[in-house]
Amino acid sequence: MTYTIFEDGHIASPTGFRATGVSCGLKDGSKARDLALVFSMQPARVAAMFTTSLTKAAPVFLSQAILSRNREAMRAVLINSGHANAGTGQPGLTDAVECAKLVADELEIPRDGVLLMSTGIIGVPLPMQKLRDGIRRAVSELDSGGGKRAAVAILTTDSRPKERALRVQLRDGQRCILAGMAKGTRLIHPRLATLLCVLTTDLAIDQRLLQQALHHSAGRSFNRLSLDGDGSPNDSVLILANGSAGNAPITNAGSREFAAFQEALEFLCADLAQQIVRDAAGSGKIINVRVRGATSEESARLVVDAVTRSRALRSAVRRGIPDWGLLLSAVGSSCAEMRPELLDLRVGSVLVLHEGMVAPYDNHAAVQAFSGPEIEFTIDLNAGPVELTVVTCSWHEE
Repeated sequence: MTYTIFEDGHIASPTGFRATGVSCGLKDGSKARDLALVFSMQPARVAAMFTTSLTKAAPVFLSQAILSRNREAMRAVLINSGHANAGTGQPGLTDAVECAKLVADELEIPRDGVLLMSTGIIGVPLPMQKLRDGIRRAVSELDSGGGKRAAVAILTTDSRPKERALRVQLRDGQRCILAGMAKGTRLIHPRLATLLCVLTTDLAIDQRLLQQALHHSAGRSFNRLSLDGDGSPNDSVLILANGSAGNAPITNAGSREFAAFQEALEFLCADLAQQIVRDAAGSGKIINVRVRGATSEESARLVVDAVTRSRALRSAVRRGIPDWGLLLSAVGSSCAEMRPELLDLRVGSVLVLHEGMVAPYDNHAAVQAFSGPEIEFTIDLNAGPVELTVVTCSWHEE
């Protein structure tokens, strides 16, 4: 293992980053922090993943436009909670442009050096005067210890902040710091990024390799969460790398340094994803859905989508009722390529269906599997080489 957890680390822990979170009244009746700002004192390379929704929110549209011309010298990310700025048309885009412009002017940086994220209520215009005042205050309060304030400011339905920082050993005394913060408990489904997440590092790395590393890590973490089957028009994951660690720039995907960074980034994304699902579950249960033996990624995805969307199955899990027939029903409704006579189903370690027929099993063991705080369903199609695991959960209200 090439990394260790940075105790009390946060999004501004990597060298050369500053952050803060302030309250500017974006959440009605609340004085909670609702505006976060992350700033790199040096131009940073950036990689990003965004929602695949056809109804992209204004901040997503604007950030994608900015990244089409600048991926090598990003300086800041502004995140507001309380208002999604989605479904707001051209006025919403105009407001987003003004926010980015104001951040750039206050920080005295180029106007294409600011990215935006928003989360909250859809279809409500941004309260721009509150945002103008909040942006000016956030710029004035930026500091190297402000990451925890920022992690709180991006929350909406979350019950707690989600953050982590790592020290990464590259080679022969060369080190970097990698940090992240995320939010999300609802509207999470694997259609690319599935939530809001900002990652920072002081590593020097080629932008194409940074994008490759993010795509790989998000694909194995954020893109394997399906908490309620609904996507969002605001989903975004960003990573900024400002090179302040002083390492020789990583330009080779086959290098030891890149492998060390990739390993750490994969752990960080997985850790943040687990924090999200555990917060979403609350008093409910975590459900791991593992598909094996699929002929293709598409077939595996169809199966996990059908299983994670089944409210009846989630309800049985929540109540501890060992009705694995609901699992079989969900798999059968998936329209995935399969041969029913080859299908195996496991609840935890208990084989309940073998080659399409009920298997002799210990009912007490099945009850125990359904009764624990976490359960794994394994669906083996026995038809191909593809495997896929997605995490979902039950909620107390189901």
